[in-house]
Amino acid sequence: MGWSLHHPHGLIYYAPQYCHRGYTLFANLRGNEANLIDMEGRICHRWYWSGGINYANLLPNGNTLICEGATGRFIEVTQGHQIVWEFINPLFADSGRIAGGSSSGQANSVFRAHRFGPGDPPLQGRDLDPARYANLNRTLGVG
Repeated sequence: MGWSLHHPHGLIYYAPQYCHRGYTLFANLRGNEANLIDMEGRICHRWYWSGGINYANLLPNGNTLICEGATGRFIEVTQGHQIVWEFINPLFADSGRIAGGSSSGQANSVFRAHRFGPGDPPLQGRDLDPARYANLNRTLGVG
């Protein structure tokens, strides 16, 4: 979809095959909001997140997965802005001058996250037993 001030609702390109159930979700990089728009270009719902939204993904259950890139935080929120779950990346690395850098020179910045259910095709046949990663989880303090 494209935007223009010269077209109704700003919509200049109509491609339903690229929309999820007739909607498109977009978030501006380093912005604080994600917008759900319909095929007419109207904003139907807006999520505002003070921590900043680097990436957002509309989930099949109607919730939204938000990635706060610089802080390494992933959260799933309902349309009523309630947090369903959250995860903060426990891995820190040298950051230098990149986004998320800190005075210590370490950051846990992330770019994007995708949510998969245990029955999703990419996970079929994979060993998802957390015990297999017990040493890693213990080292990271997550298990």
